[in-house]
Amino acid sequence: MHNIHGKRPARASSLSVRIGAGLAAAGWGLLIWMFWQTLLVGFTFQIDPRLAMAWTALVTLIFLRVYAWGPRARRMRARLRVRSPGRTWKWLLATVPAMMVLPHALWVALLSFGLAREAPLPDMITKFAERPYGELAFWILALAALPLVEEFAFRGWIQRPLERVMGADAAIPASALLFSLMHMQADAFPVRLAGGLVLGYAVFASRSLWAGLVLHAAWNAGVLAITLLEWPPDPTGKGWAWGGPAAAITLVAMVWCAWCVKKMQDDAGRPPLGQPAASGSPVASS
Repeated sequence: MHNIHGKRPARASSLSVRIGAGLAAAGWGLLIWMFWQTLLVGFTFQIDPRLAMAWTALVTLIFLRVYAWGPRARRMRARLRVRSPGRTWKWLLATVPAMMVLPHALWVALLSFGLAREAPLPDMITKFAERPYGELAFWILALAALPLVEEFAFRGWIQRPLERVMGADAAIPASALLFSLMHMQADAFPVRLAGGLVLGYAVFASRSLWAGLVLHAAWNAGVLAITLLEWPPDPTGKGWAWGGPAAAITLVAMVWCAWCVKKMQDDAGRPPLGQPAASGSPVASS
Protein backbone atom coordinates (compact mmCIF):
# COMPACT_ATOMS: atom_id res chain seq x y z
CA MET A 1 0.00 0.00 0.00
CA HIS A 2 2.85 2.36 0.83
CA ASN A 3 4.33 1.96 -2.67
CA ILE A 4 0.98 2.51 -4.33
CA HIS A 5 0.31 5.72 -2.41
CA GLY A 6 3.85 6.82 -3.05
CA LYS A 7 3.59 6.49 -6.81
CA ARG A 8 0.35 8.34 -7.40
CA PRO A 9 1.59 11.84 -6.55
CA ALA A 10 4.69 11.28 -8.70
CA ARG A 11 2.55 10.25 -11.67
CA ALA A 12 0.19 13.16 -11.16
CA SER A 13 3.12 15.55 -10.89
CA SER A 14 4.71 14.13 -14.04
CA LEU A 15 1.44 14.50 -15.95
CA SER A 16 1.02 18.07 -14.73
CA VAL A 17 4.53 18.94 -15.86
CA ARG A 18 3.94 17.41 -19.30
CA ILE A 19 0.63 19.20 -19.73
CA GLY A 20 2.14 22.49 -18.63
CA ALA A 21 5.09 22.06 -20.97
CA GLY A 22 2.81 21.16 -23.89
CA LEU A 23 0.52 24.13 -23.34
CA ALA A 24 3.47 26.48 -22.90
CA ALA A 25 4.99 25.22 -26.16
CA ALA A 26 1.66 25.66 -27.97
CA GLY A 27 1.30 29.18 -26.60
CA TRP A 28 4.84 30.01 -27.66
CA GLY A 29 4.06 28.61 -31.12
CA LEU A 30 1.08 30.96 -31.42
CA LEU A 31 3.23 33.94 -30.48
CA ILE A 32 5.90 33.07 -33.04
CA TRP A 33 3.21 32.56 -35.70
CA MET A 34 1.74 35.99 -34.94
CA PHE A 35 5.21 37.56 -35.28
CA TRP A 36 5.91 36.06 -38.72
CA GLN A 37 2.32 36.60 -39.86
CA THR A 38 2.64 40.29 -38.99
CA LEU A 39 5.92 40.54 -40.91
CA LEU A 40 4.32 39.04 -44.00
CA VAL A 41 0.83 40.51 -44.01
CA GLY A 42 1.38 43.72 -42.06
CA PHE A 43 3.66 45.27 -44.68
CA THR A 44 2.75 43.47 -47.90
CA PHE A 45 -0.52 45.28 -48.59
CA GLN A 46 0.91 48.66 -47.64
CA ILE A 47 3.60 48.84 -50.33
CA ASP A 48 3.93 48.57 -54.10
CA PRO A 49 3.18 44.99 -55.30
CA ARG A 50 6.63 44.66 -56.87
CA LEU A 51 8.27 45.57 -53.59
CA ALA A 52 5.76 43.30 -51.85
CA MET A 53 6.98 40.32 -53.89
CA ALA A 54 10.58 41.06 -52.93
CA TRP A 55 9.58 41.52 -49.28
CA THR A 56 7.65 38.22 -49.26
CA ALA A 57 10.61 36.39 -50.81
CA LEU A 58 13.03 37.93 -48.29
CA VAL A 59 10.92 37.06 -45.24
CA THR A 60 10.36 33.53 -46.57
CA LEU A 61 14.08 32.96 -47.14
CA ILE A 62 14.93 34.26 -43.65
CA PHE A 63 12.25 31.98 -42.18
CA LEU A 64 13.62 28.93 -43.99
CA ARG A 65 17.18 29.85 -43.04
CA VAL A 66 16.23 29.98 -39.37
CA TYR A 67 13.93 26.95 -39.12
CA ALA A 68 14.82 24.61 -41.99
CA TRP A 69 18.18 25.30 -43.59
CA GLY A 70 20.34 26.68 -40.82
CA PRO A 71 23.22 24.50 -39.54
CA ARG A 72 22.01 25.01 -35.98
CA ALA A 73 18.47 23.95 -36.84
CA ARG A 74 19.19 20.21 -37.04
CA ARG A 75 17.47 19.33 -33.76
CA MET A 76 14.61 21.68 -34.60
CA ARG A 77 14.10 20.01 -37.98
CA ALA A 78 13.88 16.61 -36.34
CA ARG A 79 11.52 17.87 -33.65
CA LEU A 80 9.19 19.52 -36.18
CA ARG A 81 9.37 16.71 -38.79
CA VAL A 82 11.07 18.94 -41.37
CA ARG A 83 11.95 16.00 -43.59
CA SER A 84 10.96 14.54 -46.94
CA PRO A 85 7.66 12.63 -47.11
CA GLY A 86 9.67 9.74 -48.53
CA ARG A 87 7.56 6.78 -49.66
CA THR A 88 4.33 8.64 -48.89
CA TRP A 89 4.78 11.08 -51.80
CA LYS A 90 2.40 9.25 -54.13
CA TRP A 91 -0.43 9.34 -51.59
CA LEU A 92 0.32 12.93 -50.76
CA LEU A 93 -0.05 13.87 -54.42
CA ALA A 94 -3.22 11.78 -54.64
CA THR A 95 -4.69 13.88 -51.80
CA VAL A 96 -4.05 17.18 -53.61
CA PRO A 97 -7.17 17.16 -55.88
CA ALA A 98 -9.47 16.38 -52.94
CA MET A 99 -7.86 19.11 -50.86
CA MET A 100 -8.39 21.61 -53.68
CA VAL A 101 -12.10 20.77 -53.82
CA LEU A 102 -12.97 20.12 -50.17
CA PRO A 103 -12.89 23.65 -48.67
CA HIS A 104 -14.90 25.27 -51.46
CA ALA A 105 -17.47 22.46 -51.61
CA LEU A 106 -18.04 22.70 -47.85
CA TRP A 107 -18.30 26.49 -48.08
CA VAL A 108 -20.90 26.25 -50.86
CA ALA A 109 -22.90 23.77 -48.76
CA LEU A 110 -22.83 26.11 -45.76
CA LEU A 111 -23.93 29.08 -47.86
CA SER A 112 -26.66 27.09 -49.60
CA PHE A 113 -28.23 25.97 -46.30
CA GLY A 114 -27.97 29.42 -44.75
CA LEU A 115 -25.32 28.34 -42.24
CA ALA A 116 -22.82 30.97 -43.36
CA ARG A 117 -22.75 34.35 -45.03
CA GLU A 118 -20.48 35.42 -47.88
CA ALA A 119 -17.94 37.99 -46.73
CA PRO A 120 -16.11 40.12 -49.31
CA LEU A 121 -12.36 40.51 -49.14
CA PRO A 122 -11.15 43.52 -47.16
CA ASP A 123 -10.80 46.69 -49.23
CA MET A 124 -7.06 46.73 -48.50
CA ILE A 125 -6.59 43.38 -50.28
CA THR A 126 -8.99 44.22 -53.12
CA LYS A 127 -7.25 47.52 -53.90
CA PHE A 128 -3.85 45.85 -53.66
CA ALA A 129 -4.86 43.14 -56.15
CA GLU A 130 -6.11 45.78 -58.60
CA ARG A 131 -2.69 47.43 -58.82
CA PRO A 132 -0.08 46.31 -61.41
CA TYR A 133 1.38 42.96 -60.34
CA GLY A 134 -0.98 42.99 -57.36
CA GLU A 135 -2.63 39.66 -58.17
CA LEU A 136 0.73 37.98 -58.72
CA ALA A 137 2.04 39.26 -55.39
CA PHE A 138 -1.12 38.07 -53.65
CA TRP A 139 -0.84 34.60 -55.19
CA ILE A 140 2.80 34.28 -54.09
CA LEU A 141 1.80 35.22 -50.56
CA ALA A 142 -1.22 32.87 -50.49
CA LEU A 143 0.40 29.86 -52.17
CA ALA A 144 3.89 29.88 -50.66
CA ALA A 145 4.67 32.20 -47.77
CA LEU A 146 1.53 31.95 -45.64
CA PRO A 147 1.13 28.14 -45.95
CA LEU A 148 4.78 27.78 -44.94
CA VAL A 149 4.44 29.87 -41.78
CA GLU A 150 1.07 28.40 -40.81
CA GLU A 151 2.22 24.80 -41.20
CA PHE A 152 5.33 25.37 -39.10
CA ALA A 153 3.13 27.03 -36.48
CA PHE A 154 0.05 24.82 -36.24
CA ARG A 155 1.38 21.43 -37.31
CA GLY A 156 4.90 21.99 -35.97
CA TRP A 157 5.21 24.31 -32.97
CA ILE A 158 1.70 23.54 -31.69
CA GLN A 159 0.63 20.05 -32.76
CA ARG A 160 3.99 18.38 -32.16
CA PRO A 161 4.35 19.34 -28.46
CA LEU A 162 0.70 18.49 -27.84
CA GLU A 163 1.26 15.03 -29.32
CA ARG A 164 3.85 14.35 -26.64
CA VAL A 165 1.38 15.35 -23.94
CA MET A 166 -1.94 13.90 -25.07
CA GLY A 167 -1.18 11.64 -28.03
CA ALA A 168 -1.81 12.32 -31.70
CA ASP A 169 -5.47 11.30 -31.62
CA ALA A 170 -6.20 14.29 -29.34
CA ALA A 171 -3.42 16.68 -30.41
CA ILE A 172 -4.45 16.74 -34.08
CA PRO A 173 -8.05 17.90 -33.41
CA ALA A 174 -6.74 20.36 -30.81
CA SER A 175 -4.32 21.98 -33.27
CA ALA A 176 -7.04 22.06 -35.95
CA LEU A 177 -9.36 23.78 -33.48
CA LEU A 178 -6.74 26.41 -32.69
CA PHE A 179 -6.06 26.84 -36.41
CA SER A 180 -9.75 27.58 -36.97
CA LEU A 181 -10.16 29.88 -33.98
CA MET A 182 -7.08 31.99 -34.66
CA HIS A 183 -8.38 33.03 -38.09
CA MET A 184 -11.30 34.72 -36.30
CA GLN A 185 -13.92 34.08 -39.01
CA ALA A 186 -16.89 32.39 -37.40
CA ASP A 187 -18.73 31.53 -40.64
CA ALA A 188 -15.64 29.83 -42.09
CA PHE A 189 -14.88 27.93 -38.86
CA PRO A 190 -16.18 24.52 -40.13
CA VAL A 191 -14.16 24.88 -43.34
CA ARG A 192 -10.91 25.57 -41.53
CA LEU A 193 -11.60 22.87 -38.97
CA ALA A 194 -12.11 20.25 -41.71
CA GLY A 195 -9.03 21.42 -43.59
CA GLY A 196 -6.97 21.58 -40.40
CA LEU A 197 -7.87 17.99 -39.55
CA VAL A 198 -6.73 16.76 -42.97
CA LEU A 199 -3.48 18.72 -42.68
CA GLY A 200 -2.78 17.48 -39.16
CA TYR A 201 -3.42 13.83 -39.95
CA ALA A 202 -1.39 14.06 -43.18
CA VAL A 203 1.64 15.52 -41.37
CA PHE A 204 1.44 12.88 -38.65
CA ALA A 205 0.88 9.98 -41.04
CA SER A 206 3.67 10.98 -43.45
CA ARG A 207 6.06 12.09 -40.68
CA SER A 208 6.71 15.21 -42.75
CA LEU A 209 5.78 18.85 -42.23
CA TRP A 210 6.23 19.37 -45.97
CA ALA A 211 3.13 17.23 -46.53
CA GLY A 212 1.13 19.88 -44.70
CA LEU A 213 2.72 22.63 -46.79
CA VAL A 214 1.87 20.89 -50.09
CA LEU A 215 -1.75 20.28 -49.08
CA HIS A 216 -2.16 23.76 -47.60
CA ALA A 217 -0.91 25.31 -50.84
CA ALA A 218 -3.31 23.06 -52.78
CA TRP A 219 -6.18 24.21 -50.54
CA ASN A 220 -5.40 27.88 -51.21
CA ALA A 221 -4.86 27.25 -54.92
CA GLY A 222 -8.26 25.59 -55.24
CA VAL A 223 -10.06 28.42 -53.48
CA LEU A 224 -8.27 31.11 -55.49
CA ALA A 225 -8.81 29.33 -58.81
CA ILE A 226 -12.53 28.90 -58.24
CA THR A 227 -12.77 32.51 -57.06
CA LEU A 228 -11.16 33.70 -60.30
CA LEU A 229 -13.61 31.61 -62.30
CA GLU A 230 -16.45 33.16 -60.26
CA TRP A 231 -18.19 29.79 -59.95
CA PRO A 232 -20.67 29.17 -58.54
CA PRO A 233 -22.04 32.73 -58.90
CA ASP A 234 -23.83 32.94 -55.54
CA PRO A 235 -25.06 29.79 -53.79
CA THR A 236 -26.45 31.66 -50.77
CA GLY A 237 -29.87 30.34 -49.77
CA LYS A 238 -30.16 27.93 -52.73
CA GLY A 239 -31.02 25.05 -50.38
CA TRP A 240 -30.75 21.45 -51.50
CA ALA A 241 -30.45 22.37 -55.17
CA TRP A 242 -26.92 23.58 -54.51
CA GLY A 243 -26.28 22.35 -50.99
CA GLY A 244 -27.04 18.68 -51.68
CA PRO A 245 -24.42 18.21 -54.42
CA ALA A 246 -21.91 20.37 -52.52
CA ALA A 247 -22.40 18.27 -49.37
CA ALA A 248 -21.97 15.07 -51.39
CA ILE A 249 -18.74 16.38 -52.94
CA THR A 250 -17.53 17.36 -49.46
CA LEU A 251 -18.21 13.87 -48.14
CA VAL A 252 -16.45 12.18 -51.06
CA ALA A 253 -13.45 14.51 -50.68
CA MET A 254 -13.24 13.81 -46.93
CA VAL A 255 -13.41 10.03 -47.46
CA TRP A 256 -10.75 10.24 -50.17
CA CYS A 257 -8.48 12.32 -47.91
CA ALA A 258 -8.97 9.85 -45.05
CA TRP A 259 -8.13 6.88 -47.29
CA CYS A 260 -5.01 8.58 -48.67
CA VAL A 261 -3.86 9.50 -45.16
CA LYS A 262 -4.33 5.88 -44.12
CA LYS A 263 -2.13 4.79 -47.04
CA MET A 264 0.48 7.38 -46.03
CA GLN A 265 0.42 5.95 -42.53
CA ASP A 266 0.91 2.42 -43.85
CA ASP A 267 3.81 3.41 -46.11
CA ALA A 268 5.51 5.35 -43.31
CA GLY A 269 5.17 2.42 -40.93
CA ARG A 270 3.02 4.34 -38.49
CA PRO A 271 1.03 2.41 -35.83
CA PRO A 272 -2.72 3.16 -35.91
CA LEU A 273 -3.87 6.23 -34.01
CA GLY A 274 -4.65 5.42 -30.41
CA GLN A 275 -2.17 2.53 -30.33
CA PRO A 276 0.82 3.33 -28.10
CA ALA A 277 4.25 3.43 -29.62
CA ALA A 278 6.73 0.70 -28.82
CA SER A 279 8.52 2.92 -26.33
CA GLY A 280 5.31 3.46 -24.34
CA SER A 281 5.13 7.18 -25.10
CA PRO A 282 1.84 8.68 -26.37
CA VAL A 283 3.11 8.79 -29.95
CA ALA A 284 6.16 7.68 -31.85
CA SER A 285 9.14 9.96 -31.40
CA SER A 286 9.59 10.64 -35.11
